[in-house]
Amino acid sequence: MAALLGALGVIPPGVQAEDLMIPLDLPQLNFFGGGVGAYPDYFGSKDQDIGVAPFGRLSLGGSRFVRLLGNEIRVNLLDNRNWQLGPAALWRFSREDVENPVVNKVHEIDDALSLGLFGGYIWRDPQEMRRQAGVGAWALGDATDVYNGWTAGLNAYAMQPVARMVTLAAGTAFTYGSDNYTNEYFGVTQADSLSSGLPIHVPGGGVRDVRGWATAVLSLSLHWHLGVGIMYSRILGDAADSPLVALEGSKNQWIYGVGALYAW
Repeated sequence: MAALLGALGVIPPGVQAEDLMIPLDLPQLNFFGGGVGAYPDYFGSKDQDIGVAPFGRLSLGGSRFVRLLGNEIRVNLLDNRNWQLGPAALWRFSREDVENPVVNKVHEIDDALSLGLFGGYIWRDPQEMRRQAGVGAWALGDATDVYNGWTAGLNAYAMQPVARMVTLAAGTAFTYGSDNYTNEYFGVTQADSLSSGLPIHVPGGGVRDVRGWATAVLSLSLHWHLGVGIMYSRILGDAADSPLVALEGSKNQWIYGVGALYAW
């Protein structure tokens, strides 16, 4: 009865958890696990790194829960079978000591705490809990005066069992970034240009990327589940035009990995 892949719980620096999140649920109220996978050194990088991250969910009674995914925590306050709504907190990691020697000369970005809300709707087949579909949205703003901006996004997915122990799922999503957010993470200041040789770039807000993912989950038992998945993200707009991406990185971002969880 698996419906969550922890393989994409790895969190690269400067990337929000929802960027890598496969937004599926388990019929069980509680689960905990971990994933390991490959991801870009920074969002927009052509270099890959390896990372691990924990994830889990704990029931607060009824349909309410608190969920951890790498560096993000969400709390669903609605006791409803289909609808979810609640606060979200995300610890955005710093950007420093990246592998690219040119990008390493661009301004460093400190750790940042982002706070906001998430919501969504999940449809489940009452005859087969593994057959489901959902849509969701989120909005997060800087609470630590690091980038003084915000991001928001939408996602959608569908899940279908194809065998007694195997479930397939796929989904799509996009993220929008404000002017301040995009300028901080994709901009090149005059000082950056002098130190790195990259051209000055002052990006504006807009859709930062669109992405799609696919996963296969193997249910070893009611409690133990394994998964493997892949995600492709295409950086767009002013973020894609940044020298950090267009000259020193790549607009095409790949993330893939494996994970395991225990549910009860």
